[in-house]
Amino acid sequence: MAATPSEPPASRPAPPDVVEPLTRADLPAAAAVLAAALADDPGFRHLFPVDSRRESELRALYRMTLSDALRYGLTYVTKLDGVVTGAVALYAPGGYPMTAARWWRQAFRIAAIALRTREHSFGLIKFGDLTAEGVPADAWYVEALGVRPDLQRAGRGKLLMARVFADIDAGEAPGYLETTKPLNVTYYSALGYAETSAE
Repeated sequence: MAATPSEPPASRPAPPDVVEPLTRADLPAAAAVLAAALADDPGFRHLFPVDSRRESELRALYRMTLSDALRYGLTYVTKLDGVVTGAVALYAPGGYPMTAARWWRQAFRIAAIALRTREHSFGLIKFGDLTAEGVPADAWYVEALGVRPDLQRAGRGKLLMARVFADIDAGEAPGYLETTKPLNVTYYSALGYAETSAE
């Protein structure tokens, strides 16, 4: 599903976590949170079919994603007592997909991901190409959002998305995200996103 926000989410009591910009020191923890949160996503189950390897492969992928977003996008985390509980990566219009220079900067991480994913690395590349083609050039793109599995459904995702909506509203451009998990359609619709396509 691809979606764009139509109205801001309704306000609800927030969890006690603080929202702050991701720092390089917190990058490994944030990547681990995203990997754990998204390991059961149908798209990732298809792309990373080996159950015993999926989460470690996703950690490598999200270390690359967050490293790029730290430099060229916006990244936020929720923290509870100093521990990362959720993370989101956001690109301003024109910030995604990565340019050739940015891919080159990530060459070491890309090689590490290819080594980890081995026999299904080609499918991952194809998926990345398809995603890049679908992101509108004039939209704020939510590239990743996730909350630690044992802390989900308590409002941390909404807390992160409230920060995302603040950036989108300040930028006066539409927002866009994609999901392959049917349950997420309802979640993002409740936040104000409207479905634009389903494949």
